Amino acid sequence: MTPPVRALRAALLAVLLAVLLPTLAACTLVQPTSRPSGTVSASAKPRDFTVLTAERITTTDPAAITTDVGAIVALNLFQRLMLIQPGSGQLRPDLASECLYTSPTVYECHLPKELTFSNGHELTSSDVKFSILRALRLRVPGTSLSLLSSLDRIETPNPQTVRFRLLWPDTQFGWGLAAPGASVVDEESYDPDRVRPTQEMAYGSGPYQLEVLDERGMTIAKFPHYVGPDRTDMPRIRVEYADSATAEKAIADDAADLIWRTLDQPAVDRLSAEMEESDNGLTKSGFRRWDLPGTRIRRLVWNPDSPLRSQAQLRQAIALSLQRDRTLDSIVPVKVEGHQASFEVGGKPRVRQLARRVLLGLGYSSTSPDLADLAHTIRDRLEGALGVSVQLTPDDTSADLWLTERSAWINTSLGWLQDYLDNPLPGSADKLAQLEKLARTTEQADVRDIALGELQKQAAADATVLPISQNAQVLYTHQRVDLVGEAFGPCWQLGLWGVRWRS
Repeated sequence: MTPPVRALRAALLAVLLAVLLPTLAACTLVQPTSRPSGTVSASAKPRDFTVLTAERITTTDPAAITTDVGAIVALNLFQRLMLIQPGSGQLRPDLASECLYTSPTVYECHLPKELTFSNGHELTSSDVKFSILRALRLRVPGTSLSLLSSLDRIETPNPQTVRFRLLWPDTQFGWGLAAPGASVVDEESYDPDRVRPTQEMAYGSGPYQLEVLDERGMTIAKFPHYVGPDRTDMPRIRVEYADSATAEKAIADDAADLIWRTLDQPAVDRLSAEMEESDNGLTKSGFRRWDLPGTRIRRLVWNPDSPLRSQAQLRQAIALSLQRDRTLDSIVPVKVEGHQASFEVGGKPRVRQLARRVLLGLGYSSTSPDLADLAHTIRDRLEGALGVSVQLTPDDTSADLWLTERSAWINTSLGWLQDYLDNPLPGSADKLAQLEKLARTTEQADVRDIALGELQKQAAADATVLPISQNAQVLYTHQRVDLVGEAFGPCWQLGLWGVRWRS
């Protein structure tokens, strides 16, 4: 979205100007090779539409969401001023009726009238201002809020207008408003100074409203007063936690409708073999597979609080030790606009053992499929090459290293660089800040690409975030289910507004 004030923009061209929209990764949902014929009636299923996933919900407060399953909560229960369509790569209004630059440093959004939250309270510009300032005040590590770092102040001249005054021209600002951390909450219900406990009901304005959150999952229902582009026909959805074995059995027993991020690789292989043997490309119970190429990114991230992180020799030794197994050459995934190869992959790197033994803690999510196996492989590689000791500590956020496969909040180069840029090494901080600002303000594509390339090169030199692999993510749906429209969030998070019963 470009500022309409051409004269002002031209006057600032000599310094850092902005109007280059980022382009999302050229990733498209691969349709199943075979679709079932005939019709399937939703009335044949007495239970609610059921989604199985492995990761557990730890908060419903969008200001504190740091996980992929948390993104499902934020994107389905709440709205943001803007949204990103991952398939087309377009930035569009969500809660807002329109957002535009009225000058290079003023971004203004207008709201429709008669908006409400799920508790019946009116939603106005005051709630938008409250929500963003509250999230910035809480400053929960790992959220998307640093994408709004150019914000100076927020003005609300009337109930339908939100005016963002920026510190400098920032073409990325609208994209930051589409990330989960910029979700709008009810000013009358949410405490401005604390994260909302899960025992308290979540109130948003998204396509769904929360009915139940319990130890087994959550139940959400269609919000009848939703105003926005992501309308749904599904009256109620049950999201339940399941490990790989439970999810595979549910597929065999036709006890679920959609399976997301819970099947391990052996289960996927067994289902693939079953589908290859069938005449219609489905499992015996009628499930089909959807592929999202290049959206499963695994990285090894240094804990900013680790006392070992400051040791450059150790960081580089670990990066070199994993080179043989690395299949992704940058912390920005391949096909994301601005990607530049910066890490060596493959080959036979020379790795020297460290002068003294170091004890490293390696953490990972115990619910993420196959991460435990990968963590064991990384431990074997590091211990064998460096002579270090690596203790595996599942679900330990205090570990020195974290093995992750969380998506970025938005599918742009700067979105994927966020983990690195949010926690710079002291010696790199000034350089990174200058390059990031240049990438966010220049209107010249070649200058922007140079800035993004330099950021990725510095990421390889610092080695605080190490790319491991980039693969397809898969989900399974029963033949009675379709995914329609833009069924995913700003970085391919699951958007349940896109599920439909086939008619």
